[in-house]
Amino acid sequence: MGPERNPSMIDIETAELSILGSILLTQGRVLEDLDFAPTDYRHPTFEFIHRTMREMKQSGKPIDPLTVMDTLMKSGQKVDPAILHKAVDVTPTAASVNHYAAIVTDHATMRRLHTAASKVQTMVNDGGDADEIMEQARKEIDGAQSKAKSAPVQFVPDTMETTVNFLDSEITFTPTPWPSLNQIIDGLKPGALYVIGARPSVGKSVVGLQLARGMAEHGSVAFVSLEMSTNDVNIRLMAADLKIDMRKLMRHELDATDWAKIGEWVQKNDLPLAINDNTGSSITDIKRFVRNVHRRKPLAGVVVDYLQLMAQQPGDNRPRHEFVADLSRQLKIMAMELDVPVVALSQLNRGSTAREDQRPKISDLRESGAVEQDADVVILLHREIDSEKRYEIDMLVGKNRNGPTGATSMEFLGYWASIRDKGKS
Repeated sequence: MGPERNPSMIDIETAELSILGSILLTQGRVLEDLDFAPTDYRHPTFEFIHRTMREMKQSGKPIDPLTVMDTLMKSGQKVDPAILHKAVDVTPTAASVNHYAAIVTDHATMRRLHTAASKVQTMVNDGGDADEIMEQARKEIDGAQSKAKSAPVQFVPDTMETTVNFLDSEITFTPTPWPSLNQIIDGLKPGALYVIGARPSVGKSVVGLQLARGMAEHGSVAFVSLEMSTNDVNIRLMAADLKIDMRKLMRHELDATDWAKIGEWVQKNDLPLAINDNTGSSITDIKRFVRNVHRRKPLAGVVVDYLQLMAQQPGDNRPRHEFVADLSRQLKIMAMELDVPVVALSQLNRGSTAREDQRPKISDLRESGAVEQDADVVILLHREIDSEKRYEIDMLVGKNRNGPTGATSMEFLGYWASIRDKGKS
């Protein structure tokens, strides 16, 4: 007498066989409405049989135990013919195929959760950063869900009430500091990813910081500075707010009037702008920082300065363009999950300066065309640094998912680390 089998294993095997049996008993018709992923089978052979029958159905071949066995043999896969006959024998009724599938899917999810828990336990035992382990644990648990889980079916009438309520609600765009830009993009929309692209020294950090400063009037802002220190950021805020020349601040050449302005500004400043100047930050570090800021005070937005400086972790051997593409996708997901605008500054290729028309194009985005795909809005900055027009900056809206493209020209006040609409004092 052989060893006793776990009753739950008999149940799951019967359920798996009943799915195969239902397909055979209906000559494959149940496949049309079966919401089930073959990877959920515990037995790899059952998965192979299921895939084979699905391919036969798609190619119009008849499905019964003989034709299926013939196809399996021609594929070179060794399968015991008794499996097909047993599948037919144990199936009570093909009408319950989705019930059998639900049993198998639940068991598959539990197996994956068990595997995920084991991996997390191993990471905990090996030590390491708690936040990174938590991030990996979330990914493992998310990955445990069956691939068969499909989105609920909703026809237009089912969704119309939500849309009408949305149209009746107040528009929640956060205006940028520049009315002429707002005329094109309306402002910064919750859940949207904004990419600001520029060549070196054109002014993308000035734009990013001014956007962060504006959003901070509406809630907390997480400013990730991978290029400037916190002191550098604060000095630029002082220059812009107090109209003190940046060179005086950087050289510490301040007079009594300047110090009086700074003293009053520091006393009154309650700007909820949180700065992370860790130059080695990974996307995991940034997400942790953003979550911490959000816990302290509800977020109004996030600014990352800039994409290409984000650290690639040891052991991550992906090509740089793949890595940057993944970053932009994760930033878009973060915007949607937190329902805030996320602004990502991005470097443009220097090679674009070799063109006769040196105004930047979206194709100049460095290292990743995927950045353009993920972005809801792409704004390219252009400034003729070595000409008499160096105090003018163009904002070129090259992509606007829900609106027009266009361009606007503004004053670049580098000595005050700020930009303003022309004619505005």
